[in-house]
Amino acid sequence: MDRLIRVLHVEDSRPDTDLVRAVLGRSVTAQFTVEAVSTLEDGLRRLTEHGGADDFDVIVLDLHLPDADGLTTFTRAAAAAGAVPIVVCTAGGDDTLGITAVEHGAQDFVVKWSSDPDSLGRTLIHAVQRSRQLAELQRHLVESTNTGDLLASTNTAIREFLAMVVHEIRTPITVISGYATLLRDAPDTFSPAEQLESLSAILGQTERLRRLTDTLLTHENLEAGAVQAEPEEVCVVEVIDSALAAAGPAAVDFKVRCDPGLTARVDPAHLQQALVNYATNALTYGDRPYSVTADLEGDPAGVVIRVIDQGEGVPHDFVPQLFDRIALSQAARTGKGLHGTGLGLSIVAGLLHANGGDAWYEPGDPRGARFCIRVPVGHS
Repeated sequence: MDRLIRVLHVEDSRPDTDLVRAVLGRSVTAQFTVEAVSTLEDGLRRLTEHGGADDFDVIVLDLHLPDADGLTTFTRAAAAAGAVPIVVCTAGGDDTLGITAVEHGAQDFVVKWSSDPDSLGRTLIHAVQRSRQLAELQRHLVESTNTGDLLASTNTAIREFLAMVVHEIRTPITVISGYATLLRDAPDTFSPAEQLESLSAILGQTERLRRLTDTLLTHENLEAGAVQAEPEEVCVVEVIDSALAAAGPAAVDFKVRCDPGLTARVDPAHLQQALVNYATNALTYGDRPYSVTADLEGDPAGVVIRVIDQGEGVPHDFVPQLFDRIALSQAARTGKGLHGTGLGLSIVAGLLHANGGDAWYEPGDPRGARFCIRVPVGHS
């Protein structure tokens, strides 16, 4: 409890105000300052002007004033007081009105002036204490609610992520198991060409599992802070070409615009992994024509690489969470034949940050998507 309690006394009787000052001045529990006004309008004005309600810790309110009477006096004052507690004063034998005011939100009521006027100080102190305890309780409830909402949201995201990972694992395992079982149980039913095709399917699904494993391990290492960049001088166009080759045969559709002399200082494996992710996303979710551009931009200058497609782009409301952990757009969740763990872009951001770079998204003009990378420029 603070040693100083600031009181606003709304009372039209000067002797009553003097009595309140005298009683509170004798308190040994706290020091009181009393500011008095004689009408409700003056009280409301004081609560909204200057420092307003923040200037007071408690309000002592006579319910019978020249410009207001009864419960209406309290409800009007409470609307202006905000969180400041109000102790109402009633005439002798008027306990019912005081109780009604408490039911409507008053902290307490006193009958003026009772046989124990010194109890006023204790009443005001208790009113301030209860008000502060209530405010603290409300704050904890809000925090608990927010924490509960956050935990619920996190649990939902984790469940969705695990379901996605299980789906990503189950599909290649099913394919591998099916072809391997057929080759074992009925080898004579396959021609050499069919056997080769089956083995190729098995190898393709095995590679898919390997990529998934690498993705999960990279994500875990980034979360643990165990990814260390080993930057070196690299030719940007060479890394772009290597990434497109790794993205698969469909990446031949990409047009590359990059000065062959442009260099960056970056871990080449990290930059390639980021570009592979961007390129495969463009091929999966975007549309032709595809392109990659690289230029020097900014002050100080950095190498900015953009992977561009002319598809529908990312929904505006999803962009802020695009590079978050376990982020997967509705298109990827429900799209036709689309797969993904939702970790790819968060891994891109993590790898680039480890290299002193950045990753972001820009909408195409007039349509499409531009996934961007910035890395430090080389010295050559």
